[in-house]
Formats: sequence, C-alpha cells, structure tokens
Amino acid sequence: MKYFLTKERIKEWLYINLGILLMALAYSFFLEPKNIVIGGVSGLAIIFKHLWNLDPAFVILVLNVALLLIGLFILGKDFFIKTIYGSLIFPLFVKLLSLLAQAINFKLDDFFLIVAFSSILSGVGLGLVIKHGGTTGGTEIPQKILFKLFHMPFSVSLYILDGLVIAAAYIVYRNIEVILYALIYLAIVGLVIDAIIFSGFNKRAVYIISKKHDQIKERLLYDFDRGVTGIKVTGEYTNQEQKMLLCVLSSAEYYKLRTIIEEIDPNAFYFAVRASEVRGEGFTYERQ
Repeated sequence: MKYFLTKERIKEWLYINLGILLMALAYSFFLEPKNIVIGGVSGLAIIFKHLWNLDPAFVILVLNVALLLIGLFILGKDFFIKTIYGSLIFPLFVKLLSLLAQAINFKLDDFFLIVAFSSILSGVGLGLVIKHGGTTGGTEIPQKILFKLFHMPFSVSLYILDGLVIAAAYIVYRNIEVILYALIYLAIVGLVIDAIIFSGFNKRAVYIISKKHDQIKERLLYDFDRGVTGIKVTGEYTNQEQKMLLCVLSSAEYYKLRTIIEEIDPNAFYFAVRASEVRGEGFTYERQ
C-alpha cells in the first residue's frame, strides 16, 4: 500500500490522468465532431458513428475491453493489469467531455485550428501518459501482440494499424481532405510527444581531444563540478595515441566550456551532441 501512496506515485497518476483528460478533450471537442479519423480505436469509433450512429465513447469502451481480453490470453495478467485503467478511463472522459461540448454548444469550423489544437492537446496528453508509465490501451494491445508473435517492430505495426483505419475512413467518407488533415495531425502529435517525453533533457555530451587535456579536465571537475571520463584514442592520420575527454553538461554550461577550451588550447578538437536523456549521479539524483 505504501508503494501506491508515495509522493512520486501520486504525482505519476496525476500526470497520467491529466494526459488522458487532454487526449479526451482533443477527441471530444475537435476531432469527433468533424469526423477526423486519426487511426486506432478512436478513429474506428468515428467511422462506426458515421455508419451506424453509435456513440463513440461506447464503441471505444467495447473495443478496448475486447482487446484487453485478447491481450489477457496472449500477453498475460501483468499486461492486463497495467492496461485496464487507461482502457476504461479514456472512454469515460470522452463521454463526459462530449456531454460538456454539447452543453456549452462548442463549435469550431476552421479545420486548420481544429488540427492545430487537437494535435497539440493529444501530443501533450499522450506524451504525459507515456512519460509517466501509463497507457490508454487501444491499438497498443495489438501492437504488442504482433511484436510477441511475429517480432514486428512497434513503429511498423503502428503505421500498418493506423494506415488501415485511415484507409477505411477514405472508403467511407470519400473525402481526401479529411484524410490529409488526419495525416498532418499524426505528424504533429509525434513531434509533440517527443518534445514532452524528452523535455528537460537539454544536455550536451562533449568530446574533447587536446594536448592540454589535464588542464581542461581540472576546469571541468572544479568549475562545473561534473564528472569526466578519459578515453584512449588513436589518431589514424598521425597514428598517435591521445586522450579524449567525455563530459555531459547542460546547454548553458557547454557555452561556458567553449570559452574555457579556446582559452586553454585554441587548437583543441571538440564537438558536442545533444543527449536525449541523461540519468545517474549529478543529473537524476544528487551526489552523496
């Protein structure tokens, strides 16, 4: 019980619920009213609404439960337990927000604004859910089944499953504009998800080769209070063995380091690459 009531766990669940709420908001206020099919179970629900006038929230719930049961038999109990919450709470939020949209008579006819706002809301929402270890079920379940049975990469199965839903939408609507808007939506969502998941990781991995590596190392250790790794390397052109320094810094620290390197050794060779994630002492927990 203590595990579930820790400050970190409570914070994670708050973010997961906020993420699911934002996704449901994008769906109920922007996508579903304009029949923009975005792939996945949510997209199928919009198609079913058009064909048989079924409530999208009900369709999402039924499909999620069906996929959950299939996942239980193929993927096991652990996956079922981890997935059931998001699979049930998302259609609930969709229903509540759909009722709210109707109550306030929310209407937006500009497709550009619809795609812009819905993709940002969905991207932020899904990014928060993924970043904090949650899931909303849906096509994530068949993706994991395909991976387990056929070792199909998640990216490939995602494109196949969403592609089939979007293709079905074109057959039903015969409207290429709605499909193109859906593709733009998916592209923006992907970018926003990456931005959310990797937010805060504005770090640079810096590689330095210099004859005065000891002086540079001392400045890194004491001016920046960062750890430094020394790696023996060989220059293929000169065939000389040298030492390369590796250090991870924040973007602001990197620009200060450039000045220091050029002061100590103007002939130093160095380059920096963006580190999408950094974990360990000095970054994700404090030194003892």
